[in-house]
Amino acid sequence: MQRMAQRGRTLASNTGRVIDALSGVRFSSPAVDSKIEHRVQRKLDALCRVVQERFEVVMRPEVAWDLRGQAAGQANGRRNLIRFNRGLAERYPEEFVAQTVPHELAHLVAFQQFGARIRPHGREWQAVMVMLGAEPCRTHRYKVTPARKLKRFAYQCHCPDSEYQLTAIRHNRIQRGHVYVCKRCLQPLEPKAAAH
Repeated sequence: MQRMAQRGRTLASNTGRVIDALSGVRFSSPAVDSKIEHRVQRKLDALCRVVQERFEVVMRPEVAWDLRGQAAGQANGRRNLIRFNRGLAERYPEEFVAQTVPHELAHLVAFQQFGARIRPHGREWQAVMVMLGAEPCRTHRYKVTPARKLKRFAYQCHCPDSEYQLTAIRHNRIQRGHVYVCKRCLQPLEPKAAAH
């Protein structure tokens, strides 16, 4: 059986991806043989079997380990792709396998079964999470440090005592002509005048 599993793995040329022909899942990472990746893959395979029994749908998502920062995982229904954060998976392996893996797979299942117009953590996603045996929790509880701290810029509108702290990203977009408006007065946000 182990020999068959070894034959099932093939290296896709020039991509750095390993494809597991037995499960149909592709790994995108430099260290494919890490312990946490195998634990996640085993959990994902088990959950895909549950989905197949329940919905009569074969799920074979592509898996990438390229996510960094505060997000533990990310699902893309259109590309049938789940991205995981290796750092968080290695720091919190039990919670990651028990909660994050079903969380992201539930997004793909909900997308496939109910379409793209559903709310990301709405009733459909919650029902899939319960069916997968996980708590339908919107966010993880891992202790994380922000990947970067963005400078903030003060903006205002015509409402009394209004102030908006915009990140450097939005500030730069405004500098290039993008317009952000106040939700109350619908007037464009303008840089706040410096106090004298």
